[in-house]
Amino acid sequence: MGGAGSVLAASAVGQPVILFAAFGHAFAVAVMATALGPISGGQISPAVSLGLVITRHQRADTGAAIIAFQLIGSVLGGFVLRWLYPGQVSTSLHLATPAVTALTPEGGMLLELLMTFLVVFVVFATAIDPRGAAKTLGAIPIGLTVGVDWLFGGYFTGAAMSPGRWLGPAVASGFYDNWWVYWIGPLLGGVLGAVVYEYVFRPRAVVEHA
Repeated sequence: MGGAGSVLAASAVGQPVILFAAFGHAFAVAVMATALGPISGGQISPAVSLGLVITRHQRADTGAAIIAFQLIGSVLGGFVLRWLYPGQVSTSLHLATPAVTALTPEGGMLLELLMTFLVVFVVFATAIDPRGAAKTLGAIPIGLTVGVDWLFGGYFTGAAMSPGRWLGPAVASGFYDNWWVYWIGPLLGGVLGAVVYEYVFRPRAVVEHA
């Protein structure tokens, strides 16, 4: 909700949306993932949760429950945004629902895949790998990756990087254009990012003793 809210706030005051959104999403992810890390792992995104399940860092039933609550939280957040910004429901922003611009839907899906791959790769490198920087830096590297993704991909797809980031504003605004882009791209990118780091870059000795 914080990331989508930054888009709406920037639009409301006539400020550069991409820049506000990049910082808004980066700070929201860095702060909340760090704060919730000791409680739930601070996963936030279904793409991260699915990657953890696929690589057996998390039980499938636990992952399914976490993803369900992520999506419920997203929808609730979407309606909070609708209450805060009622005038933005039917505008071109559609409550900051991610949308494909200047690309084909297929191109948008591939861009979402790439951006999510980078985020989940960094999650595994910093928070899952015991050699990572999470103990000293928290989720700051993850948030910065989200911000960088927004800077180069936000204009083209709204840089969702998560079905949850798309779902809440979409349901609250009734805007579902190219909905599949924001499910297939992020989920596939999340799985690829998790698998590539786990089985290519993480030493086997670390994997076996994790």
